[in-house]
Amino acid sequence: MAPKPGSWAAKFRCATLGVWFAFGGQSSFWVHLPVTAAVIAIAAWLHLEPVQWAVLILAIGGVMTAELLNTSIELLVSVVHPQHHPRIGQALDIAAGAVLVMSLAAAAVGLIVLLPPLYGRLFGV
Repeated sequence: MAPKPGSWAAKFRCATLGVWFAFGGQSSFWVHLPVTAAVIAIAAWLHLEPVQWAVLILAIGGVMTAELLNTSIELLVSVVHPQHHPRIGQALDIAAGAVLVMSLAAAAVGLIVLLPPLYGRLFGV
């Protein structure tokens, strides 16, 4: 039975479908998934503290959120204004830049959180 339109269940269903669409149909996500998997595997191997996990999860979530927003802007623009326009191109570049900024910030967080325990694990320090 389908959820009642406008209900929280319907909203959650739409949001879930959006995430599935993005992961299934957008190649950008396939760049982030192996990195995410590697970070999670290393973090699990290192037996990180809960606060370290929380920081990593927020960083990963930030990248995925930025990518979802960028993808939604790209899709919306392709329908609303399919012709090339310099200002729209700039807006799309800015949205892609947001993903880049978040990805670089997440990489920095990953290094800060993972390098000290990784170094200790590998070199017994």
